[in-house]
Amino acid sequence: MYKENKPIDVSPYDHPDIYPGPRPDSSFIYYEGKAHRIVEEKGVPIEDLPVEVSESNSLAGSFQESSQSIQSIREFLNAHDLLPLEKRVPLVAYGSNICLAQLRYKFSLNKNLNDFVLCMRASMVDSDIVYGSFLAPYGALPAIIAPVKNAVTEIWLTFVDPEQLEHMNRTEGGYVLREHKGEKLVTTNGETFDSIYAYYYPHALQFDEQWFRFKDIRGESVLPSEWQADMLNLLIERFNFEGTREEFIHQLRWNRAFFGEMSEWLTQFDGHFDHPDWHEPELIQKVGELKRSHVKGHDLEKLLAIYQR
Repeated sequence: MYKENKPIDVSPYDHPDIYPGPRPDSSFIYYEGKAHRIVEEKGVPIEDLPVEVSESNSLAGSFQESSQSIQSIREFLNAHDLLPLEKRVPLVAYGSNICLAQLRYKFSLNKNLNDFVLCMRASMVDSDIVYGSFLAPYGALPAIIAPVKNAVTEIWLTFVDPEQLEHMNRTEGGYVLREHKGEKLVTTNGETFDSIYAYYYPHALQFDEQWFRFKDIRGESVLPSEWQADMLNLLIERFNFEGTREEFIHQLRWNRAFFGEMSEWLTQFDGHFDHPDWHEPELIQKVGELKRSHVKGHDLEKLLAIYQR
């Protein structure tokens, strides 16, 4: 089983215990199959933040090997003839879309899609990332964003181009795009946007009237935190599966009839909710059309305290 110290080069597609996947310890750019670490400087606009441009071929890029090449995000985008930040859509990521191995796998499925992803660490209040009441095709319980009053959770803000957004709209399954206008998200450099977007699916896994958050994801919450591996063990126990753990996972991944049976069984544990902070958007706006501001001082330190533990 995978719990602590999940390997960075193994994705949830390889084994469901990995989900949501290890999170890099700083904001980053993923481009051409590797990560470029972003230096998080408070008070500096996102496009002016320094990027440690990787000169290696490893997936971890400049997280693993030091870089002598520094560019701003703006310079990086210009150097690779990529859309500037102001023409991109601020899209929240909270599941496996921050896992480097998962990004590598997903983009390998569509070689024609630009693989540039800008991922800024952030925190959000009054929300938590919890287990959904359904299964991903590879056998994991996916993440959803749910209302939890006074919770503070790690979350990531990505900036996608229109083509990437259109592709995601086609491939996100039952998730739908929603808009948040409450300015309850702040990035680690201290920025907020008056509108951000996220894929939303209001169905939490609920055992004995209890939701569960991911132990991999930083946060402060009244909810209990569990590893994916332990949640799968709980499914095995409650379903009374007669076989080994690896047999259960194999059946989920390769036996479509068993996957369907498990999916149907899970519906009895569906905790449907309505998140008051997320609404159907009237218009999808790009960064250049949005109001931006900086949070400073004690307020910022309090919001980002989850990253200091």
